[in-house]
Amino acid sequence: MNLVLHPVTMADLDDFLALHAVETTRSPESLTQLLRDFCAVWESGEHGYWRIEFEGRTAGYGGVKPTWHNGQQVWNLYYRMWPAVRGRGIATEMARKAISVARELHPDWPVAVVTRPDNVPSIRLAEGVGMTRHPDADGWAVFVLPAL
Repeated sequence: MNLVLHPVTMADLDDFLALHAVETTRSPESLTQLLRDFCAVWESGEHGYWRIEFEGRTAGYGGVKPTWHNGQQVWNLYYRMWPAVRGRGIATEMARKAISVARELHPDWPVAVVTRPDNVPSIRLAEGVGMTRHPDADGWAVFVLPAL
């Protein structure tokens, strides 16, 4: 599979809003702020999330970015794909690449996924890349790949 991974930018806003409108009730204002926050990670010099291109089109968004979980610095692994491309391994390939980058930059940080406990595709992906489930926190399912 040949993915092209681009740092997210505010130029992605229309597509980002459209993708998130498929399965969320979040307002366009809150999603715009979310994308601004994603862009700010790159602008600060840290590694952040990507726009994922597959076969010349945007397949979704994902990657890793630094965050804190339970008082510990971690990489947060995030992924959201357009429904039309789900099930093709795109998110899995992107996740593996993101984990590889995370391991190169800060191998001493674990990689975490925090998702809804009923989000079966997200859970399968986390487990498929070697993450293990930890006790749920505040109603969220938590998966972790330990630091090296």
